[in-house]
Amino acid sequence: MTRGSLERAVPADDRLLLDSSCLISHLDGSEAASPLAAHVIDTLVRSGRNPATVAMVSVMEILVRPRRRTLEEYEHVLDFLEHHPNLKAQPIDLPVAQEAATMRAAFGFATPDALVIATGIVCQVTHLVTCDATWKTKLAGHRMSRRIRVVHLPDHLPA
Repeated sequence: MTRGSLERAVPADDRLLLDSSCLISHLDGSEAASPLAAHVIDTLVRSGRNPATVAMVSVMEILVRPRRRTLEEYEHVLDFLEHHPNLKAQPIDLPVAQEAATMRAAFGFATPDALVIATGIVCQVTHLVTCDATWKTKLAGHRMSRRIRVVHLPDHLPA
């Protein structure tokens, strides 16, 4: 694991947007990128070095698997979302909805992606932290890539 390259990619004090895949990797703990997701959430975010936001659509996505399993697992994830230091689940309020509508109308993003990006814009994040490689292509060459840079955790794994 190359925490150094990850920390260079995410300067101190930059605000982060954590997507569903990053949170699932952290909570599951068995994926290749899980140690990096844990480092981001349990070290960089917890310490306040990099405050983080989670889009409400991501909250919904990460609650599905625990909801299907056990009440205890579901409550554990809820507790994590409600009490983890320097991590905020951002509601879909009017500013987020307006920004998401702009993302859909102007750039054709699917609704869930538009809501994630809009959350990042409203919360003034500089990095989207993800394990999902499709975010790199969704934002590549797009003007949004200048506002929100994608940090793809698997890119920071040893070869």
